[in-house]
Amino acid sequence: MNFLAHLHCSPDHEFIRFYNFTGDGYRGNAWKENANPAVVLGVELHRFIDHFTDEHQASKEVKSHLRLAAGKTAPIALDLLGDYFLHKHWDKMASLQPHTAQLTAVEFIDICTLEIERNKKLLVGKAAGMWPWMKLERWLLDYQNLKGIRRAARGMSRRHPAIAPLGHFFKDFEADSANYHKAEQWFLSFYPELILACQKFVKEHPLSKATGL
Repeated sequence: MNFLAHLHCSPDHEFIRFYNFTGDGYRGNAWKENANPAVVLGVELHRFIDHFTDEHQASKEVKSHLRLAAGKTAPIALDLLGDYFLHKHWDKMASLQPHTAQLTAVEFIDICTLEIERNKKLLVGKAAGMWPWMKLERWLLDYQNLKGIRRAARGMSRRHPAIAPLGHFFKDFEADSANYHKAEQWFLSFYPELILACQKFVKEHPLSKATGL
């Protein structure tokens, strides 16, 4: 899942949400030795989301379908589409998290933007490099339409020539296509499962109480 979904799958805790957002930057486990509970829970939640998504049968099936057009970039395409469909179906999906049930997507993004900005010196990995541009160009909000997704895919393709097929895939990606409907069906069935799995993961995590949850 992409950035917005990672933020939304987090509990209503600023630092757990923040470290879930930047969790890609943590490698191995040596960093845990001196990390506080919110850091550990945030990063481990990030890893849980990625693993749960990658290993879910529905994700494997839709990636196999998208691979016919997107090639090896199908997983990246699905990540971007996850955020797009989260925007499209925000009212339904927001209600699955008590702390977002009364928020619009814009309001939630504004909250997250303020949190990330005031803690930006703690960002690591790709999130650290991307954040200035994400904030300036409002990437999290830009994913609400296919034009924004196409722009993101083109930018990624230019920066990383090895994933050029991603730009080509979204250039021809339209709302009336079979790929679109297949991805949307995946999201609508999969995302509620992911939210419930994340809530269970956080509740049962041995450091949950230490974070104040």
